[in-house]
Order: sequence, then C-alpha cells, then structure tokens
Amino acid sequence: MKLPFHNWMHGILVGRLPANAGFRIAALLIGLAFVAGASETIAQGSKSPRPRVIQQTLTPHWTNDDSFWFRRQNADGSFTGIRVDAETGEMTEVDSDNKDITRDAELRGGRAPRSGRSAEAHTEITFVNQTDQALQLIWVDSSGKRVKYESIPAGETFVRTTFAGHVWELVGDNQTPFGYFVADIEPARVEVSEPARVTQPEPERRGRRRRDFRRGDDWSAGVPAPGNDKVLARLSEGRLQLQRAESDEWKTLIEESQLAESFGDHAEESAQPMKLQSPQWSPDGTVLLTRAVIPYETQPVHLVESSPKAAGRAVLKSRPYLLPGDPVDETRLLSFNAETGEAVELDLPWMSQRFWNVRMVGPHRALLAVTRRGHQRFRLFDIDLLSGKVKTVIDEQSETFIWTTHKTDLPRWTYLDSSDEVIWVSEKDGYQHLYLVDLSGENGIQPITQGEFVVRAIDNIDEENRVLDLVVSGLHEDQDPYLKHYARVDFSGENFTLLTDGNGNHTATFSPDRSRLVVTHSRVDSLPVHELRSADGKLIQTLAKATITPDDAKLNLPQVFSAKGRDGETDIWGLACFPEDYDPAADKKYPVVEYIYAGPHDSHVPKSFRSAPWHRDYLNAGFIVVQIDGMGTANRSKAFHDVCWHNLKDAGFPDRIAWMKALAKEHPAMDLERVGIFGTSAGGQNTGSALLFHGDFYDAGVAACGCHDNRMDKASWNEQWMGYPVGDHYSECSNIDNAGNLIGDLFLIVGELDTNVPPESTLRFADALIKAGKDFDMLVMPGVGHSDGGAYGKRRTLDFFIEKLKPGMSIDEATSESESPSEEVASALIDLEKLQPQTAWMDIQNHYQTDLETLKRRLPVRVAEERLSQTAAFLAAWEDQLQTAIGAEGDAALSGADAEVARELLAAVGD
Repeated sequence: MKLPFHNWMHGILVGRLPANAGFRIAALLIGLAFVAGASETIAQGSKSPRPRVIQQTLTPHWTNDDSFWFRRQNADGSFTGIRVDAETGEMTEVDSDNKDITRDAELRGGRAPRSGRSAEAHTEITFVNQTDQALQLIWVDSSGKRVKYESIPAGETFVRTTFAGHVWELVGDNQTPFGYFVADIEPARVEVSEPARVTQPEPERRGRRRRDFRRGDDWSAGVPAPGNDKVLARLSEGRLQLQRAESDEWKTLIEESQLAESFGDHAEESAQPMKLQSPQWSPDGTVLLTRAVIPYETQPVHLVESSPKAAGRAVLKSRPYLLPGDPVDETRLLSFNAETGEAVELDLPWMSQRFWNVRMVGPHRALLAVTRRGHQRFRLFDIDLLSGKVKTVIDEQSETFIWTTHKTDLPRWTYLDSSDEVIWVSEKDGYQHLYLVDLSGENGIQPITQGEFVVRAIDNIDEENRVLDLVVSGLHEDQDPYLKHYARVDFSGENFTLLTDGNGNHTATFSPDRSRLVVTHSRVDSLPVHELRSADGKLIQTLAKATITPDDAKLNLPQVFSAKGRDGETDIWGLACFPEDYDPAADKKYPVVEYIYAGPHDSHVPKSFRSAPWHRDYLNAGFIVVQIDGMGTANRSKAFHDVCWHNLKDAGFPDRIAWMKALAKEHPAMDLERVGIFGTSAGGQNTGSALLFHGDFYDAGVAACGCHDNRMDKASWNEQWMGYPVGDHYSECSNIDNAGNLIGDLFLIVGELDTNVPPESTLRFADALIKAGKDFDMLVMPGVGHSDGGAYGKRRTLDFFIEKLKPGMSIDEATSESESPSEEVASALIDLEKLQPQTAWMDIQNHYQTDLETLKRRLPVRVAEERLSQTAAFLAAWEDQLQTAIGAEGDAALSGADAEVARELLAAVGD
C-alpha cells in the first residue's frame, strides 16, 4: 500500500531551513516512500489475480418467435455469436463475416424500437429498394434519437454495415414509414416493395391515469364539444359557460360565488375561496365536467445554501411542502348536461387532491378511484355522467392501512377496454393478490390469484386470450420467499402455471408471441444461470452459466441466512458479509455493523448476484456487515406488513436482533458486544431509533439525512404508514421527542440542501439531544442534498465505526481500551499553542501529524501486521532524522525556537 505523503513546500526546504536540514528532511520523505513502496510490492506479490465473472448477463435478440441470438462471453474477453433454435434449444456458433449464411428477411411495421447496446459482432444488411421512390435510411440510436444516413434510390441496392442489435428504419416520400429492421448477427437481405404491415400492435401504457383531461386547450377563450364545433364551453372569470352557434350569448352553468353557498359547510376556517378548475368535455360531447376545489395554502420549507458557487451572501431557497396533518386541497366532480345546461347530481364524496384519479371508459361514462386521506378506505365508482347514476364497484376498508401510494411495480387498478373489467390489486385476503372486477355486476369480484404468496408485478396482459404473465414470490417453500419468479394465469384464476423454478431471483425476456422466455436467475451467493424455457414452465435449454476466471479464483460472496423472528414462528431473511480473512475457528472477534433501510414501501435486502464486493471497505477494516428485512416491510403477508402501522419506530428491530443472535450461534466470532448500525433517509431514522429504543443492543450508529420525526417529512409517505389524523403515536415514534433515551455513540450527517427530508429534522434532533445532555457527533455538509455525504461522508462513517467499535481487537482489549484513554489520545503529539507561527518547524510538525493520521486511516486495523510494521518504520525514520537535526553544530545548528519545537516533536515521536 502506497501512502500519499504530502509534498512539502519549496519555501520550507529552501528558504526557511538550513540547506543541510532541508536535505535531511527530503531524505526522510524518500525513505518513508521507500518503506511504503516496499510494503506494496510485498503485498502485490502475495495477492492472487483479481477474479472476473464471465457471462454475468445474457441478452437475447429475438429474430422471430422461433429464433434468437446472443453473445457468448469467452474467458479471454472475446465474444462469440450464438444462434438458438427456440423450439429445440439447439445452439449454433455464427461467423458474421460468412456471407454464405445471408438470410432473407422482412421489415417490421409499427414504431421502431431503440437500438440495443453495440455488440462486438459486425454484420451487414443488404437493402433492395423495389419501390418507385427513394427511401431514406435512418438509424435509431439507443436513446431513441433518429439519425439520417444514406438515401437509397428507387430500384437500387445498398449494403449497410452495422452492429448486431442496431435498428434501421426506412422512410419514403411524404415521411411514409416503410418499416424497420433490427440487425441480426448474420448478414441479412431485405427486399422492400411496400410499407410493412403492423403485425403486433404497440403495447398500451397501462396503469392509473391521473386525470383524463385534455391539455393545451384554451378554456378561457372557449373549447368546442367533440365532433360539434357549434357548441363551445369556457371557464372565464370564475364562470363555467356554454355558447351555441345560433347565439352570441354565453350561458353560465355555475360560478365560483355559488360554491360557498353549496359547499361552504365542508370547508375549514383556513380555506381560501373556492374555485372552479379543470373543465372537460365527455368523449361524446353530451356532458361538461369541472371540479369544485377548496384550496388551502401550502406552507413552505426553507433551505439555506451557505456556499453558493457565485460566492457572496448565502441563498435562501423556499418551496411549498406538505407535512402530515396539513390542510390539503379537496375537490369534487361536477357534471352538467350540455344540451340543457342543467347540473347532473352526482352522489360522490369530496376527495383529497392527492388521492384520486379518473378515467373515461365510454361516451359519457367514467371510473373514479378515491382513497380517503389516512389510507384506510379505497373506493372505485362507475359513473354515468349524463344520468347521474353512480355505482360503487369496490369499497375496501381496513383497520390498518391500504397500500395505495409509493407503489411503483403494480398499479392499484387497471381497466380492460375489451371486456369492461378491472384488474384490482389488494392485500385484503392476507397477501397481495389480483382480483377481476366485472363492471356489469354479473360476476362481481372474483380472485385471479390466491394463496400464501405475493404478486409483485404484472408483466403482460393479454386481453384477447385473457391471460396474465406475472412476477410472484413466496411460492417455493424451500427458497427465500423474496425471490422473484414468473407465472402465467387465466383471468378466471384457472391454469396457474409457474414458468420458472430455479433457486434464484429471476428476470425474463419473452419471445414476440410470448410462447417462450429467456430467463436469468441468481442469488447474492450464487452465480447467474441463463435458461430458455417454454410458457408451460418446461426447461428447453440451459444457455449458459456464469463462471469465474481464473479457475482457482474465489469471490467473497455474502451468506444468505434465515432465522425465526420475534414471534418464534416467522422466518426473517437477510445476508451477512464476512472479511476475506474471516476465520470462524479463530479466537479473534469481529464487530458487527448493520446497514439498514426499513421503509415499508418495499423489501430492501439485495437478492441478485453482483460481481463487485459488498461493503468492501467495512470488510477490509475487519467488520461483519449484515442486512435484514424485518417485520413492517413489504412483499410478505399483510400481517407482516402491518407491523409498521402507527409504529415506524419498530422498524423490525426485535426481528433483526433475534436474527443476529441466531447467526452468532453459527458464527461465534461475531461479537454482539460491539454492534453498529447505519442508514440513509428512512434508514437514518431507523438508525436513530436503534440507539433510542434498543440501545442495550446497538452500540454506535451513523444516521444520514434521517426523518427523525414523521410529522416533519412529506405527508404522502408518512401518512401512508402512520395514518391521519396526526395523533400521539407520531410522538411515540419520534426520535426528537425521545432523544433523552439515547444510549451509545451517535453520528448525525445532513446535507444543508436536502429537498427530500427537510434538514431541520436532523437539526431539531440535535437540539433535543443537546437539551437532554447527550453527547453526539454531527456533520452538516454545505451544498449537499439528500445523501449519505458522498465519498467524504462514507469515509467519516467508516472512521467513526473504527473508532467506536475497534475492529481487529478482542473483546477484552476493546473493553480495556474503552475504560482508559488510549496512549495515542492521552499523549498529545505536540502542544500547538507553544509553537511560534513564524518557525518552519511548525510546518514540519503539521506534516508529521497529518501523515501519521493518514497512515492510521489507510491502515485502520490497529493490530494488523502491516499497520504495525509501517508505523514502526515511520516513527523510526522520524526519530533518526530529528535526532540528527537537533545534534547538528555550526551553520547547521537549529535556532533556539526551532530546537525547542524539534525536541517536543521528538518526544511525541518517542511516545
């Protein structure tokens, strides 16, 4: 290991020291560099080559339903193209330079996809223009940008060299699209005589539609009804009005002044005057919609940028920010008959501005989804906007929460156009499942999936064949319940089929007709395996398995571990990372550090393989690092999830502690008398809670940009789990209100420009700790947003744990050292107040102290052989040169002040 010793200033060596003194100091640095360099040479000589993972990924490029190709990675770093017969699984190596294998191909119709990553495989496409017009050749790059290339004249042939996986589009006169072609690994010949037909429609972007209102219309001037420009509607000066072609008169349907009379009882005292907003025509133009809104002022949060790039004064930055319990705009849907101008009475509730969405599903019919504030009731209304008939098709209520926000993988409901049905997602029966809702009412609500497993995502909806492809977890009793698998099921719930069975976390790419899929499965402790499977769940071919090179190389992979949680019955899953030199049979003890994030919106322990080391710096420093998903997080049962309700301080700690104690029984070298914890954002809150509520187990923690009081963070996330209205349970979970409970060593990190969690959350926690007389460390980072402090924060975090948990020491040594001050700390290197600022020896002393601290940071394990040897060489070299300088006579003799500093420095080195 080469230590980065400072380069001393030329003025110190030449202008401010005797010549021979400068020479001796320079010689000292050269000697130190030699020591460090020799140490690295020795270390490098003992290391084996760094292992590499071959074929960690595999990307199939489907030519058609029955064939695809991929790049096989070879041990020497090169790639070989492989063509696969998807029906039989037969694999054939492809030489893309062999023109004899040129195949005939056709353009595809529809929207051109983006080019894939450039493969090493060069290939070529021969375009034959058999039309009567020139065809423009366009490359679609990986970002979707369309780049013009050659123009192919009518009747001519053009050969385009390209990379396999790149997309080329042909466009004729008047921008007529003729189709696109995805370059295969083999050369291809494409004859173009007419525009290609669209054989596969572009998949619809599904999910919740926020509001089905047209954008861009100028409603203050007037917007015509769909298909009837003789009727105009406008919202002007607080009035919703209609005008017909036979009259210049605008008829007022409703005005804002009427809203207070109709709905004033619903508004709170702090409400602003009611407004009309977002007018909209129904698709057939028979109904005019608008919304009555009760607005409330959203109070701001403030940030101070202390160190702006432009220098000068600090900059105040303010923005609206809703906190839990704050008044929120409420809205109500209003409908008017466009023929008569009369209001259509709709029996609908007032809605929180943030928790509703509407979709038009007929000429004058809409579906309206409403989540009541507090997330304990969800309703879906089927509305005839012309007649005013309202039918409640879903009314879900819960004593805890209904998971409706911060849910990205699975929309709450999906409308099926072809059958007038809805696919609804709910945890109402104990696990997250899908239900088919017949809007006609004939079949009511029927389960699509059911059982003790979780639906994680909908991969595809085939309305024509009434089939769903799903991502699920928890179906294999002998596997980690968080591992993702693929399944297929009919809308009726029949013919549920698992498409994958490997003991790993799965990703998949389907063939164009979805009859086959290429899957990759892996775990954090198991290398990826790539398979070709059929849609009935059968294995067709193992395409490749990731390997490590060289053959004798080893990866330091995490250990996956499960143990019973707080109830003695529920399995809790996590992983543990051990240092490379970990010896479970040795007497050495290893402190434990938990990396935590317990946000209820997901599960958080990694499940898929990666070649980069996990928590490398911590393992190198001598720590065991663990990650655990305790109760209160998602992707298990509803009961498992419900633990977080009104109870974010819990964060699964009873489960985490039980898990670590169980792991320590298998690994007695784990030292549970020295346990640290760190996390960011929700993990920062969790870290604070660990030391406040479980300080008998956790000894030290680093909390970065934490939400230390759920009343001071964004309303949407916190009300989802803590509920509404704000009650005493918020205080019970507050790190700020419970600051007096702190046990152990706490280090707070916060960025002054955090736009996610307001920085005052951390600052008020610090204030409460101060008022409670608690000691702690704190780092406020100028110009930094929501983060763990970046490289600097990460380094400080690791240094903090090294100082507090003392890796590399036995528990007896750690206990002894904590009871009496370390010699390094008790004996100051030098008394800086005694130094004269003008002496060059002050600079020398500063560099000595800086380089010694650098050595300690770079070699953090105090009893490590390398640190001991380098420290001894470092101190011996300094002692020798200092003695020489102090003993010099004549012109080389030090002045009185310099000699005094040099002697103090020598005493510090000797100590």
